[in-house]
Amino acid sequence: MSAQKGRNFLLKQGTATGGTTLAGMRVTGLTVNNEQVDVTNKDSGGWRTLLEGAGTQSMDISVEGVFTNAVVEHTVRGYALANNISAFGLLFPDGDYIDGTWAISNYQRSGSFNGEETYSMTLQSSGQPTYTSA
Repeated sequence: MSAQKGRNFLLKQGTATGGTTLAGMRVTGLTVNNEQVDVTNKDSGGWRTLLEGAGTQSMDISVEGVFTNAVVEHTVRGYALANNISAFGLLFPDGDYIDGTWAISNYQRSGSFNGEETYSMTLQSSGQPTYTSA
């Protein structure tokens, strides 16, 4: 697989293929969390044994960017303030994508006296997201 452009790794409000791209993004990240269940016992020979397919799975998305006063930024801020669970899609540069419902667990805007206004947020999955390969 060849290298991919980070600027094409996009978060969209709605679906990955039909939603509105969150404006001003500079950084987009995805974390897949797989909680493990330890079933180690005396028969494990001193080695940890994990139960395959057990535990809780979740995904987190993080984004950072420059505030541009776009409509979608106001919509997302409203979701954060209302603590809503809403549809978002994550589009990868190779055309793969993830759609699901997400809660904004952290939303931050800041700006220094002589610099641009920025935002950052973290979204946590609610339910099972759908991964589609291009």
